[in-house]
Amino acid sequence: MARENNAVKLRRALLAKLARLMREGRLAEGVDGIPFEMTRGGWEVTGCCVHHDRALIRLRLLAMLGLPAEGLSDVERPLSECAAAAGEERPRGEFPLTMVTEACNACAKTRYLVTDACQGCLARPCQTGCPKGAVGVRDDRSHIDAAKCASCGLCEKACPFHAIVRVPVPCEEACPAGAIRKLEDGTARIDEEKCVLCGRCIAACPFGAPMERSEMARVIARLAAAAGAARRRAVAIVAPAAMAQFPFPAGKFAAALRALGFDDVVEAAEGADIVAREEAEELARGAPEGGGMLATSCCPSWVRAAGRIPGMAEKLSSAPSPMVAAGRLAKGRDPDAFTVFISPCVAKRWEAHKPDLVMGGEGRAESDGRPEAAPRPESGRPVIDAVLTSEEVGTMFLAAGIEVNEAQAGALLGASAEGRGFGAAGGASNAIARELEALKARGTAVPELCATAVAGLTPASLAAIGAMKPAGEGKVSLLEVMSCEGGCLGGPCTIANQKVAKVFLDKYKAGLTA
Repeated sequence: MARENNAVKLRRALLAKLARLMREGRLAEGVDGIPFEMTRGGWEVTGCCVHHDRALIRLRLLAMLGLPAEGLSDVERPLSECAAAAGEERPRGEFPLTMVTEACNACAKTRYLVTDACQGCLARPCQTGCPKGAVGVRDDRSHIDAAKCASCGLCEKACPFHAIVRVPVPCEEACPAGAIRKLEDGTARIDEEKCVLCGRCIAACPFGAPMERSEMARVIARLAAAAGAARRRAVAIVAPAAMAQFPFPAGKFAAALRALGFDDVVEAAEGADIVAREEAEELARGAPEGGGMLATSCCPSWVRAAGRIPGMAEKLSSAPSPMVAAGRLAKGRDPDAFTVFISPCVAKRWEAHKPDLVMGGEGRAESDGRPEAAPRPESGRPVIDAVLTSEEVGTMFLAAGIEVNEAQAGALLGASAEGRGFGAAGGASNAIARELEALKARGTAVPELCATAVAGLTPASLAAIGAMKPAGEGKVSLLEVMSCEGGCLGGPCTIANQKVAKVFLDKYKAGLTA
């Protein structure tokens, strides 16, 4: 499994304990004991003492219950009281990340240090090459004056012994948007306005300070609701990248979700087919607003980032994301369904809970046997009611004792291979190109397509995107951008090695579901 360090192991162990208590209906009576159970026996103290470790576990549990964990959040309230709010509806527009402040190491700013590998050589290229005069020699060893150092890194490059190292701040280093800010005490906070919700800080921080505010408790409460007239059907909408996280055929994975308590399983790839069609039509109408360039809108992290690039927001496709299109399909089939989206993505929680993402308006008619847009009855209900990560679903299987490989595989709905390919970089471009060819075959005038796929947002890639120019006359540019390297298969909440996941995505695309 990917990223199996001690911080990840602790997070998954806590998720599994919570999931087990929820399924057994013992959350309120058992949650306060988790910090003590975790620190028994062979527990290796990582803080100043075991009591500090227990306090940090308590704050992590708050985030996993969907509550904020900044500072000493609700330090006087028992977790059992907090658990009562875990199954409640979340306010729409709520920011999905929280910073466990007490876990933050308050790392010093990025700097360069001279190690014991320094040989005090005659040439001293580190000293002679420093433009700020920050490198000096003392006791036959180089030393760096932090007050003068400009962090240019020339001394590191010049040293023939690699004796100078760069000491980064991991969360700042990982963030492509400069959204990590430091308080006076050195602890980190997430700037909600700048954050693009790529989730890289979660994977990068070795102290596990940034965390998602989970919705697992609310989903399990819904799944455990007693059958009856008032019970809403629970529908799992599964992203292709989530299907590929588990080393089992997609049909078995869908059957395991039903064993968890879901009444139905919908492929998000169905929504991807709708999105590909809509974006192809938008391209075929000629140069979209913004002048000859259309940028995909399937990645919500990219959509947030695009708003910070001058003129790019106007180039974004008007099509919804596959999640939204599939959610509208599910709600069109059952307006009262409780829809749960499953993916390896953090930003989907923000997208799903946007205040304006509710059902409303009229659906369009069908064309050549396939829906061009999902029905949109005037219900006012959210399109997506909750979001789970692949990691959370994995712990739910574990807590329920479900062996996915032993599940009786069932057939999935008929999403195309191209729609299923949206989970990997370049997949959206391939699907849109196919739809353009279909339009051309039906006699529609289609401009020449110039597609560019960018997978992995960085300051450099964002600058390059901002400098891109639309295609020339008679051509149209398609810009596919995914926040994560490799596309959704590289999402922050993956549990499988990306190369392995790609193998299973290819099998899923080929229709090997049993």
